[in-house]
Amino acid sequence: MPYVPTRDIITYYEEAGSGDPLVLIRGLGSDLQAWALQVPALAKHFRVITYDNRGAGRTSAPDKPYSIAGMADDVAALLDELSIPKASVLGYSMGGMVAQEFALKYPNKMEKLILLGTSAGLDGYSKTIIQNMINVRRSNMSREQIALSQAPFLYSADLLGDAQRFDRAIQATVDNPYLQQDHAFIRQAQAILAFDATSRVSGINASTLVITNSQDILVPPRNGEALSKAISGSRLVTLEGAHAGVTELPNEHNAAFLEFLGAAVTA
Repeated sequence: MPYVPTRDIITYYEEAGSGDPLVLIRGLGSDLQAWALQVPALAKHFRVITYDNRGAGRTSAPDKPYSIAGMADDVAALLDELSIPKASVLGYSMGGMVAQEFALKYPNKMEKLILLGTSAGLDGYSKTIIQNMINVRRSNMSREQIALSQAPFLYSADLLGDAQRFDRAIQATVDNPYLQQDHAFIRQAQAILAFDATSRVSGINASTLVITNSQDILVPPRNGEALSKAISGSRLVTLEGAHAGVTELPNEHNAAFLEFLGAAVTA
């Protein structure tokens, strides 16, 4: 099985395709399975590495404080274990925070950078949502109830209004055989709340694409706009969809990724 030691944990990862390496980093509560609609398209052009963050999926979930900087160290350790000196990175939501920290801390390991549905630090609005998610995890709610409580912040109005699609989305979460443990979700969420790179992101030198989603109410587009403004020379693209737009509208997102990365988009 593709497990490697990374610092104080054991990390689960998967690879697909060949060519220049591209690392995909998921967000809060999510594991690498959620990249299923991206990997086939990206692997036609790149050596795609997906992995489970500490506390998620099949990676170790120690019950001790996590930090975004520490998770960036995890990425660096994973690349070292795979003998990859340099890679492009796509970070989504919390993964975008990890990607920012990685770009700042390990500039020599960074090629191109894509930041999706993320920010350099949460404002009071988003912090309140994340804190409420922590409170839910500390309750005795069922997995289905937790998924239902989070759904309005993740999915578009179209999906929420389509009973069949909505039921499938909730059931897919409940049926995940690698559901995140409550303590690990809380540790990740606390790391997000503590992260603030607003005064440092101007130091990112990598070629950068910032993508926001027009209906995102978890990390509203204003966050990506501020992030792009702070990173000199970065490109800002706004796509349709909510926070989970990359899952709801994979073709549009994959096309934006590939165009920025310099790969031809094929049908």
